Amino acid sequence: MIQGMYSVLDTVMKWALNNKVKEVIVLEGIPVEGIPDSKRTPMILSSDGEAADAANLLHYDNNIKVADQNKDAANTNAFYPNTAFIGGISGGLLSSCLSNGIACKAFLVFATSGIPDPEGAAILVELLGKTTNNEILKIDTQQLRKQGTNLKRRMEEIVRSVREQQQQQEGQQQTRVRDGIMYG
Repeated sequence: MIQGMYSVLDTVMKWALNNKVKEVIVLEGIPVEGIPDSKRTPMILSSDGEAADAANLLHYDNNIKVADQNKDAANTNAFYPNTAFIGGISGGLLSSCLSNGIACKAFLVFATSGIPDPEGAAILVELLGKTTNNEILKIDTQQLRKQGTNLKRRMEEIVRSVREQQQQQEGQQQTRVRDGIMYG
Protein backbone atom coordinates (compact mmCIF):
# COMPACT_ATOMS: atom_id res chain seq x y z
CA MET A 1 0.00 0.00 0.00
CA ILE A 2 2.68 2.52 1.02
CA GLN A 3 4.76 1.76 -2.07
CA GLY A 4 1.68 2.36 -4.22
CA MET A 5 1.14 5.72 -2.54
CA TYR A 6 4.71 6.79 -3.29
CA SER A 7 4.26 5.78 -6.91
CA VAL A 8 1.11 7.90 -7.16
CA LEU A 9 2.80 10.86 -5.44
CA ASP A 10 5.85 10.61 -7.73
CA THR A 11 3.59 10.58 -10.79
CA VAL A 12 1.54 13.55 -9.56
CA MET A 13 4.69 15.52 -8.72
CA LYS A 14 6.29 14.78 -12.13
CA TRP A 15 3.08 15.96 -13.77
CA ALA A 16 3.02 19.11 -11.61
CA LEU A 17 6.64 19.95 -12.44
CA ASN A 18 6.19 19.24 -16.18
CA ASN A 19 3.07 21.45 -16.28
CA LYS A 20 4.67 24.22 -14.22
CA VAL A 21 2.07 24.03 -11.43
CA LYS A 22 2.53 27.08 -9.20
CA GLU A 23 0.59 25.97 -6.14
CA VAL A 24 -1.02 22.83 -4.69
CA ILE A 25 -3.91 23.01 -2.23
CA VAL A 26 -5.04 20.02 -0.15
CA LEU A 27 -8.35 19.89 1.70
CA GLU A 28 -8.34 17.77 4.84
CA GLY A 29 -10.31 17.08 8.00
CA ILE A 30 -8.75 16.86 11.45
CA PRO A 31 -10.58 14.12 13.36
CA VAL A 32 -12.01 15.11 16.75
CA GLU A 33 -14.33 13.45 19.24
CA GLY A 34 -17.94 14.63 19.33
CA ILE A 35 -19.92 16.77 16.91
CA PRO A 36 -18.00 19.84 15.71
CA ASP A 37 -19.57 23.28 15.99
CA SER A 38 -21.24 24.68 12.86
CA LYS A 39 -19.25 27.89 13.29
CA ARG A 40 -15.87 26.14 13.19
CA THR A 41 -13.16 28.06 11.43
CA PRO A 42 -10.80 26.24 9.08
CA MET A 43 -7.04 26.59 9.41
CA ILE A 44 -4.76 27.36 6.52
CA LEU A 45 -1.17 26.19 6.59
CA SER A 46 0.92 27.46 3.71
CA SER A 47 4.36 27.59 2.19
CA ASP A 48 5.47 29.80 -0.65
CA GLY A 49 7.75 27.02 -1.92
CA GLU A 50 10.96 28.99 -1.36
CA ALA A 51 10.41 29.18 2.40
CA ALA A 52 10.82 25.40 2.55
CA ASP A 53 14.46 25.78 1.56
CA ALA A 54 14.99 28.10 4.53
CA ALA A 55 13.53 25.37 6.82
CA ASN A 56 10.49 27.55 7.43
CA LEU A 57 8.26 24.80 6.04
CA LEU A 58 4.54 25.31 6.65
CA HIS A 59 3.18 28.30 8.55
CA TYR A 60 -0.22 29.77 9.35
CA ASP A 61 -1.53 31.90 6.52
CA ASN A 62 -1.84 35.54 7.59
CA ASN A 63 -5.10 35.97 5.67
CA ILE A 64 -7.02 34.12 8.41
CA LYS A 65 -7.02 35.49 11.95
CA VAL A 66 -5.70 32.54 13.95
CA ALA A 67 -6.31 34.32 17.27
CA ASP A 68 -10.01 34.63 16.49
CA GLN A 69 -10.13 30.98 15.50
CA ASN A 70 -8.59 29.86 18.80
CA LYS A 71 -10.98 32.11 20.75
CA ASP A 72 -13.96 30.53 18.95
CA ALA A 73 -12.64 27.03 19.63
CA ALA A 74 -12.21 27.88 23.32
CA ASN A 75 -15.87 28.93 23.58
CA THR A 76 -17.24 25.59 22.37
CA ASN A 77 -17.90 22.51 24.49
CA ALA A 78 -15.90 20.19 22.23
CA PHE A 79 -12.18 19.61 22.71
CA TYR A 80 -10.14 20.60 19.69
CA PRO A 81 -6.46 19.71 19.68
CA ASN A 82 -4.00 22.44 18.74
CA THR A 83 -1.71 20.08 16.85
CA ALA A 84 -2.34 17.73 13.97
CA PHE A 85 -0.50 15.16 11.91
CA ILE A 86 -1.21 15.33 8.21
CA GLY A 87 -0.68 11.90 6.73
CA GLY A 88 -1.81 9.89 3.74
CA ILE A 89 -2.01 11.41 0.28
CA SER A 90 -2.51 14.94 1.64
CA GLY A 91 0.61 14.78 3.80
CA GLY A 92 2.55 13.15 0.97
CA LEU A 93 1.54 15.89 -1.48
CA LEU A 94 2.56 18.62 0.97
CA SER A 95 5.87 16.90 1.59
CA SER A 96 6.52 16.46 -2.14
CA CYS A 97 5.68 20.11 -2.80
CA LEU A 98 8.07 21.24 -0.08
CA SER A 99 10.80 18.97 -1.44
CA ASN A 100 10.33 20.31 -4.97
CA GLY A 101 9.94 24.01 -4.09
CA ILE A 102 6.27 24.22 -5.11
CA ALA A 103 4.05 26.54 -3.08
CA CYS A 104 1.43 24.60 -1.15
CA LYS A 105 -1.47 25.11 1.22
CA ALA A 106 -3.41 22.82 3.49
CA PHE A 107 -6.99 23.80 4.32
CA LEU A 108 -7.85 21.98 7.54
CA VAL A 109 -11.18 21.75 9.35
CA PHE A 110 -12.15 19.86 12.50
CA ALA A 111 -14.40 16.90 11.63
CA THR A 112 -16.04 14.07 13.53
CA SER A 113 -13.77 11.05 13.52
CA GLY A 114 -14.93 8.21 11.26
CA ILE A 115 -18.18 9.86 10.09
CA PRO A 116 -18.78 11.69 6.80
CA ASP A 117 -18.90 15.46 7.32
CA PRO A 118 -20.74 17.25 4.48
CA GLU A 119 -20.76 20.48 6.50
CA GLY A 120 -16.96 20.32 6.92
CA ALA A 121 -16.63 19.69 3.19
CA ALA A 122 -18.81 22.75 2.52
CA ILE A 123 -16.60 24.87 4.80
CA LEU A 124 -13.48 23.79 2.90
CA VAL A 125 -15.04 24.28 -0.56
CA GLU A 126 -16.27 27.75 0.45
CA LEU A 127 -12.78 28.64 1.72
CA LEU A 128 -11.28 27.44 -1.55
CA GLY A 129 -13.67 29.73 -3.46
CA LYS A 130 -12.81 32.70 -1.23
CA THR A 131 -9.04 32.31 -1.42
CA THR A 132 -8.67 31.76 -5.16
CA ASN A 133 -9.35 34.10 -8.04
CA ASN A 134 -10.86 31.31 -10.13
CA GLU A 135 -14.61 31.61 -10.70
CA ILE A 136 -14.85 27.88 -11.51
CA LEU A 137 -13.86 27.11 -7.90
CA LYS A 138 -16.71 29.19 -6.45
CA ILE A 139 -19.04 26.23 -5.95
CA ASP A 140 -22.56 26.32 -4.51
CA THR A 141 -22.45 24.41 -1.21
CA GLN A 142 -26.13 24.65 -0.31
CA GLN A 143 -26.74 20.92 -0.83
CA LEU A 144 -23.71 19.99 1.29
CA ARG A 145 -24.87 22.34 4.04
CA LYS A 146 -28.36 20.77 3.98
CA GLN A 147 -26.89 17.25 4.17
CA GLY A 148 -24.64 18.38 7.04
CA THR A 149 -27.60 19.77 8.98
CA ASN A 150 -29.59 16.55 8.49
CA LEU A 151 -26.64 14.35 9.48
CA LYS A 152 -25.96 16.46 12.59
CA ARG A 153 -29.63 16.26 13.61
CA ARG A 154 -29.62 12.46 13.23
CA MET A 155 -26.37 12.14 15.19
CA GLU A 156 -27.78 14.28 18.02
CA GLU A 157 -30.90 12.06 18.10
CA ILE A 158 -28.72 8.95 18.34
CA VAL A 159 -26.65 10.47 21.15
CA ARG A 160 -29.82 11.47 23.02
CA SER A 161 -31.28 7.97 22.57
CA VAL A 162 -28.10 6.30 23.86
CA ARG A 163 -28.04 8.59 26.90
CA GLU A 164 -31.68 7.77 27.68
CA GLN A 165 -30.95 4.05 27.43
CA GLN A 166 -27.94 4.43 29.74
CA GLN A 167 -30.08 6.31 32.29
CA GLN A 168 -32.76 3.60 32.13
CA GLN A 169 -30.15 0.88 32.68
CA GLU A 170 -28.67 2.77 35.63
CA GLY A 171 -32.16 3.12 37.14
CA GLN A 172 -32.81 -0.62 36.69
CA GLN A 173 -29.48 -1.50 38.31
CA GLN A 174 -30.27 0.69 41.34
CA THR A 175 -33.68 -1.01 41.67
CA ARG A 176 -32.05 -4.46 41.60
CA VAL A 177 -29.57 -3.46 44.30
CA ARG A 178 -32.40 -2.22 46.55
CA ASP A 179 -34.18 -5.59 46.16
CA GLY A 180 -31.10 -7.25 47.64
CA ILE A 181 -30.05 -8.94 44.43
CA MET A 182 -27.43 -7.41 42.15
CA TYR A 183 -27.26 -8.41 38.53
CA GLY A 184 -24.34 -7.77 36.17
